[in-house]
Amino acid sequence: MAPLVVGAIALGAGLPAQAVTEAVPSVPLAVKAVGTFTGVELRWQPPADADGLTGYLVHRTVNGTETTYPTWGSWTGDEVAWSQSERIAGATYSVSATSADGEGPVSTPITPAPTTEAIGLTHTVPVEGGNYRTYAGQVAVPGGTQVVPLAADGPTHVIGGSIATSPDGREIVFAKGQESLWRVRTDVPGATPVQLVSGSTGIYRMAWSPDGTRIVYERLQPDSSSCLDMVAATGGTPVRIGCHLLMPTWLPDSQTIIAKDQFQGLLQRIQARANGAVLSSIAGTQQATYPEVSPDGRWIGFVSGGNAPAVIPVGGGSPKLGEAGEQQLASIAWSPDGAKLLINRYVAHGGNVLKVVPVDAAGQPGAAVNVFQRPWDERLGTAAWQGPRVAIKPTATVNGPNVSIPFTTTGMATPLTVTCQLDGGPATACTSPYTKTGVAGGAHVLQVKAVEPGGRATVAVRSFTVDAVAPAVRFTSGAFELTKAASVSLAYAATDSSGVGSYDVRYRTATYLANFGGYVNAASATKATSITLNVAAGNEYCVSVRARDVFGTVSAWSAERCFSRPMDDRALTATAGWSRGANGVYYLGTVTSSGANGASLTRTVQAKRLYLIATRCGSCGSVQVYYGGRSAGTINLNNATTQYQAVIALPTPAAFLSGTVQLTVRSPAMTHQIDGLAVRRT
Repeated sequence: MAPLVVGAIALGAGLPAQAVTEAVPSVPLAVKAVGTFTGVELRWQPPADADGLTGYLVHRTVNGTETTYPTWGSWTGDEVAWSQSERIAGATYSVSATSADGEGPVSTPITPAPTTEAIGLTHTVPVEGGNYRTYAGQVAVPGGTQVVPLAADGPTHVIGGSIATSPDGREIVFAKGQESLWRVRTDVPGATPVQLVSGSTGIYRMAWSPDGTRIVYERLQPDSSSCLDMVAATGGTPVRIGCHLLMPTWLPDSQTIIAKDQFQGLLQRIQARANGAVLSSIAGTQQATYPEVSPDGRWIGFVSGGNAPAVIPVGGGSPKLGEAGEQQLASIAWSPDGAKLLINRYVAHGGNVLKVVPVDAAGQPGAAVNVFQRPWDERLGTAAWQGPRVAIKPTATVNGPNVSIPFTTTGMATPLTVTCQLDGGPATACTSPYTKTGVAGGAHVLQVKAVEPGGRATVAVRSFTVDAVAPAVRFTSGAFELTKAASVSLAYAATDSSGVGSYDVRYRTATYLANFGGYVNAASATKATSITLNVAAGNEYCVSVRARDVFGTVSAWSAERCFSRPMDDRALTATAGWSRGANGVYYLGTVTSSGANGASLTRTVQAKRLYLIATRCGSCGSVQVYYGGRSAGTINLNNATTQYQAVIALPTPAAFLSGTVQLTVRSPAMTHQIDGLAVRRT
């Protein structure tokens, strides 16, 4: 009889029994390792001599330390699969088979390639007692054949069927048992989930704002309707946007959402605020479910009629349909570059299949390609791409003409190629923050695109408004011709759609003998809405103000507010017949009086208008006014009651006066008390 050969030892050839080699299995075949962000998946084929196997051993080596994991694995087609919710940088993996005779040789150690993208989803699996459990997991892209849980246990293991990905692709938000809202990092192993909302019920589908600051989610109501609530991404007290609304998704401005109205059935644009107003409806979307705005802000992807992917422009239009299937779609999501859709379709007799649908530049969905499938007794919920991507940070809705918009590419592979594109113009290389000066007023859209060395592209879009209109500024205090006070307060105000930031105030001065000088700054970049100026007797002042909005856009100077302060009577030259007196009832405490016919007071001036300060009384007479030696009229000072410091407009000169003003007594033996003279050049 020929000897039986096992390994290199011939049995039955008269050798001692202790020299016979045990019949251990040979090495497993075609061992592969792929990684998710938080775990690792191994696949292999059984060894050629698979009869009598008792299992496998997975060997993980980290920095020279080996850990062994006994397993039978699970079957995926012709392969055995094993996964672990712990990925350690630099770890190597190998597999050996075992039998009753011992462990066979170990496969060549391999290290999973770096992960740049994964599919995040919810996975519902049967458990003991005919029950089901849903957990959050990831599928490796490319090459994944199973869902690797995000963690071995914890809050991510009893969740609802919906998740939403953060704008930077590095986190998800999920509901635990529909009773609390949580967020967790999905790009690093072992991250601790953070609770955002507790003590609620019916928490369902959710969406993360493009600027990363808020999360809107659906709340099932006792009457089977749904309301939309919103909470800060850091947690806090939710606010209610509105009710009878389903399936929220955000527009690129991070101020508006799209949701399905339960009454009309249409998709609607709604303000993302408490009791948000409905801004418009999108025609042709009566059968739309699971809407999702594309990363480039151009399209809304949705499920049409329950079984076909569809795409419609964000601004409305005619939907373009993809391939319909016999079974319904469970979710739809855009790829980070906005070039394809990930759809989750139910399979007849149970299970789900994930498909990728390319979308061309005109928004037309193409032929679907299968990428992942689960068996009849499992269910996949929301499926979405995960992995670091470019994200635009929080940005003011209204900006000034000098724009500065920050973005982040944290976690993406380097060296990156990053380009920015404003309003569909040329894409140019850029760094954060994107800056541009002199942007015209109105609505604008910024697109930032980041491409990794391997060609993986991600896109982020932000729509914003530029306020290039300067504030409208005005004086709010009343106009006046002159003041007798030593100081004057002027009030002003401005209006601007984005808010007033500050004011500048200036003035110029003219004396009664000279023209206006240059402008003097009374205040610069002040937030005060009034100013007090000290004014000198005999001078005229013209004040103007301008305003700048919160973005620095400056208005033109306002129309001037001009006034003068009279010169004292002592500034007038008196002929014989006048006397000088003093008393607190008079302007500046002095007065010049006369009762002599022909007595005159003169002053050389440059003026367009003039005002006399004098006493009016029952015994007061009149004075004749001369401009440049020519009579301009007579002023009557007589009045039933005594008025000190009365302001009396003198006759207007026929032309600008550059010469003398003469006041001559024309009522002998009557009272003439001259208190001052005000000159206006304007």
